[in-house]
Amino acid sequence: MKVTLSAIYVYYNTPNEIKKSVEILICSLRKISYEIIIIDNASFNEIPVELIGLTHVKIIKNSKNYGYGKGLNQGSKVAQGKYLLLLNPDIEFDRNSVGYLLDKLESNSEIGVIGPQLINKKGEILQSISGVPTLLQSLFVFSFFSKIWSNSSFLNKYHNLSLDRNKDQSVDVVSGACMMVRKLLFDKVGGFDERFFMYFEEADFCLRIKRLGCKILYLPKAKVMHLVGRSAHNKEWIEKTFEQSRFKFFKKYNGLIPAIFTEMLLRIFKLNNILLLTILTLSALLNFYKINERMIFIGDQGWFYLSARDMLLSGKIPLIGITSSHTWLHQGPIWTYILALILWIFRFNPISGGYLTAFLSTITVFFIYKFSKEIFSRRVGLISALLYATSPLIVINAQMPYHTSPIPLLTLGLIYTVCRWVKGNVYFFPIIILFMALLYNFELATQIFWFPLGLVFAIGFMGGKRWAKAVFNVKILFISLILFVLPMLPILIYDINHQFAQTMKFFVWIPYRVIGQLLVFKTDTLLLGFDRSFIPMIIFFGDNYKNLIFISNSIISLLILFLSMGYLIYFLTTIKAKINLFSPIIILLTFIIIPMMSIFINTTPSGAYLPLFFPCVIIFTGWIFGIIMNKKYLYFPVLTLIFLLVIGNILFYLNDSKTKPSYGLYFSQRFDTVKTIIKNINGEKYNIKGKGPGSQFESFTMNYEYIAWWLGHPPAKSAQKLRYVIQESEKGIVLSKNE
Repeated sequence: MKVTLSAIYVYYNTPNEIKKSVEILICSLRKISYEIIIIDNASFNEIPVELIGLTHVKIIKNSKNYGYGKGLNQGSKVAQGKYLLLLNPDIEFDRNSVGYLLDKLESNSEIGVIGPQLINKKGEILQSISGVPTLLQSLFVFSFFSKIWSNSSFLNKYHNLSLDRNKDQSVDVVSGACMMVRKLLFDKVGGFDERFFMYFEEADFCLRIKRLGCKILYLPKAKVMHLVGRSAHNKEWIEKTFEQSRFKFFKKYNGLIPAIFTEMLLRIFKLNNILLLTILTLSALLNFYKINERMIFIGDQGWFYLSARDMLLSGKIPLIGITSSHTWLHQGPIWTYILALILWIFRFNPISGGYLTAFLSTITVFFIYKFSKEIFSRRVGLISALLYATSPLIVINAQMPYHTSPIPLLTLGLIYTVCRWVKGNVYFFPIIILFMALLYNFELATQIFWFPLGLVFAIGFMGGKRWAKAVFNVKILFISLILFVLPMLPILIYDINHQFAQTMKFFVWIPYRVIGQLLVFKTDTLLLGFDRSFIPMIIFFGDNYKNLIFISNSIISLLILFLSMGYLIYFLTTIKAKINLFSPIIILLTFIIIPMMSIFINTTPSGAYLPLFFPCVIIFTGWIFGIIMNKKYLYFPVLTLIFLLVIGNILFYLNDSKTKPSYGLYFSQRFDTVKTIIKNINGEKYNIKGKGPGSQFESFTMNYEYIAWWLGHPPAKSAQKLRYVIQESEKGIVLSKNE
């Protein structure tokens, strides 16, 4: 029997929907000779067995997902029918809808494509007809402007809002979820453009049909239920695919340059992007706010400035950085190299280091968003970015050009690559090693990250995870070695002549130090019940958590901490599915808890350790807020809390009188002190000496020395009769002469 109608489905992971759709379709085709062609686009949910082997059903399996348009083209090539019914698998017909479409198409040769009225389960009419999007229309239709000006003529024209949805009428485009077309016409126009994986393929197809002089008809008499998007659950992927197809459509009909320009504006005009741009702008304003006055410039920073200066002037490249608290250990030299480049560009201006770190902090806000959005959700990304951008502790550190400044960005990169590694991509492991080597250069304390990293690896290896076992692949080990050696090369060269103190001795000393501290901790705890030396650590972490989250009020900060921990426990103990030890939130917590415990037991409350925790704690807090906001009745209370935190932190930071005593002296104070010295020396040679707390360290006055050199009157290296003594306190700088 000659086939009248070929129904073509493109199937992807909706077994229940396609089973029901095919069964209902067959019931409605009793008086029509038909065939049903199902294109399986590499689904991991198999087509129901009830459909396999049916007389009129043909199934074609693809090795990969080729997209909707190409799938329909595949079906059309084997179709025998005079007419093609092109379908999503989540379509359900009423008894006569296919007959109505077919009768109308057969009765009027001018009709090229015909589409039914799509309804949802509630019987509400869905948007199934539209215009062909122009560039100008698109700027309103596909951006947040559509929500602000919902009655604009652009929206009206594109969505055909003024048309009566219950009358037959010619339109520009009918939905690709269900349309009928003559096979000869389909073949004549070349079917669907396979460059459109999904979305805009029906607009392109209908436009080409119309250009042949045929009509596109909307037939509301034929009613079809559409369950909408059952085969696509990944919102991020859907959005990305939509934008790619939109750009291809613009490019095809308007040219490359107009397409690029329009798509660029549309990306900017997305609500989330506007919010992100606002957050980034806010971050930049805070980070650069009065930086020429408020930049922190301590003696250790002066050490790096002088080292970078000497490198530029002498051409001699240093192989190590400043000493750590253990004088046999040095920080790495990479910060000196970076600082030297910035000083060279800005002619040795000391503020230029602050420009660099302020920019780095702003960039980190962007990557906080990207990381949190990819790993968790867009909401968590925006909350985390906002909290990071407005945290006073982070902003103050952003205005402190120090070797610890790049650590938050590198820590974020480390945790991201760990999350990608445990998902199965073993090639991220060498990048993890690269981040660890870079972190070593900027702060030795970052090497405590080896402990959570080792724990993740050990659990994965013992659990038989492929990504853990694949680490021992020769290729992976070789790449890892290369990526470790490259950032460590200056230190390794230095070590060859210094008994490898910076590498081998250091990595042996770490477990020795940790085990020793654990033994002390255990002994003290058993004997005393609680070691009083931990009280300063509790105060240290408590104060800095407050400074990180809500600097204005300790009680609110503690409530947020307890809320976060309480909700985390509730979340982990109430989820139905088994906890995945390698989920992003568990990875994130591992990189907070283990390093914090290590520092806590070591009882060394150093501000240099804090940047290790900035991104982790902020993202964790953003995640908690985002999870709680999923409950509708808590959405606005939590949103209000976030708003109050942000406003409170901004106002506190902008208040000069409050931030100064807590975080030391500003650059402007030290600069004015040096100017006073230069004004009074009358061309004589002089020395600068330190007095009081901190003056026992050689670097105490190096910041003053660099400023004096930059102003053209450096202190003498040899002892002089004229000496200026500097003593610092929270109240300011006391300058005395010839003490």
